[in-house]
Amino acid sequence: MKQKLNLLTDPIGPTLFKLSVPMFFAMIGFALFNFFDTKFVGQLGTNPLAALSYTVNTMLIMFALAFGLGTGVTATVAKAVGSGDEEKVKRLATDSIILAVVLAIILMSIGYPTIEILFKCFGASSELMPYIKDYMELWYLGVPLIIIPMLGNSAIRAQGNTLIPALIMGVSILANIVLDYGLILGNLGMPRLEVFGASLATFISRIITLVASLSFLHFKFGMISFKDFSFKKMISSWKEVLKIGIPAIATQMVIPFSVSLIARIASDYPHGKQLVSALQTAGRVDFFALAVVAALGGVLVSFVAQNYGAGNFSRIKRAISLSRSFAMIWGIVATICFILVRNEIGPVFMKENPDPIFFNFMSEFYWIVPYSFIFRMFFVLDTCVLNAFQKPLHTGVLTFFQLIILYIPLALFLGDLFGYKGIFSAYVIATAIGGLASYFTQNKMFEVLNGKQKS
Repeated sequence: MKQKLNLLTDPIGPTLFKLSVPMFFAMIGFALFNFFDTKFVGQLGTNPLAALSYTVNTMLIMFALAFGLGTGVTATVAKAVGSGDEEKVKRLATDSIILAVVLAIILMSIGYPTIEILFKCFGASSELMPYIKDYMELWYLGVPLIIIPMLGNSAIRAQGNTLIPALIMGVSILANIVLDYGLILGNLGMPRLEVFGASLATFISRIITLVASLSFLHFKFGMISFKDFSFKKMISSWKEVLKIGIPAIATQMVIPFSVSLIARIASDYPHGKQLVSALQTAGRVDFFALAVVAALGGVLVSFVAQNYGAGNFSRIKRAISLSRSFAMIWGIVATICFILVRNEIGPVFMKENPDPIFFNFMSEFYWIVPYSFIFRMFFVLDTCVLNAFQKPLHTGVLTFFQLIILYIPLALFLGDLFGYKGIFSAYVIATAIGGLASYFTQNKMFEVLNGKQKS
């Protein structure tokens, strides 16, 4: 299981850069997937776009589960790599894939029959329900195609290889964009399936991801092995992964929960349908600003976990310092850029069916919310380091504090005073406080762990 880069000895700055570049392009690809999904469905009209906006809540929940478990896999496998235990690396990777299969089947069985109940709870109206069903029925059948590859790619990244997961995602995303263009709008000789076409495109592209991820994991890295398999060892692996994974899942679940609450609040405002669409669409567009730092954060989990396993705290400190400096510079650039182009973002999604109200909401959003970018980037980096230190509860508390304790009450209070702009402003305030809290929490945790290692 040879690594292209050695996270324990290679120069820190160049190593983080080389690992982050493939991750960055994978993140951008994911953002483009969401962008074109939204863009093509937006061409169908306001109702289909609003319906797709409501489905974001469920997708965030599913990705929260997959990402949380993936964090557990990356942290535990990377620590095993750092300590030199190759047998444990194989066992953790193999047992994690089995766990992914079991979880996916359970979620698929629960989610499919409860679509209408769930989305009514989210505030979706009856006129949007046919569009929601068109998208979500096939999407639920494809849940295993989401969770299994994400855990497989997490195990590969734990080895210090970000290129292969990025290539896998890149091919899948490119296929999805082409299929979106064809199946939603009836181009390229494909049938016009509208909202169902978006779901079918995602389903087909994720099959590619599943096959590629498991093939690389087994044939290239030799990380899937049933030699000396036992249920006792499997349960032991599950406990180790879930020790980090469950708190990480709970942390990630806070995000869709807060998004759902804000959508519910926004839906009661004048032109609530357009406001919800703007909030959900902006959430996808924001990812273009955050992708580069999210990529760096994903790399930090593997880098910090391996060096934590090897006791190399000086390398960890330097990596954190470099990452924060980069986030500060990039955050300033992204803030300026988004404010300058704020009036051009909304029309990108509704050129054929323009909605001036939606455009206004998008413009106002990007006049206010970009001031949160730097704090959001610090939060991403610091919580990734805490997860690598196997302290996911700290990340959970910080996320809950930021999104539930601060954001929701502030959105209600400032919304009453200033209308929809109050919701946007509440997010900036909550994010700034959360970013500062994560900064100081991660600093303190580093000092504690470094002190224990020296003693």
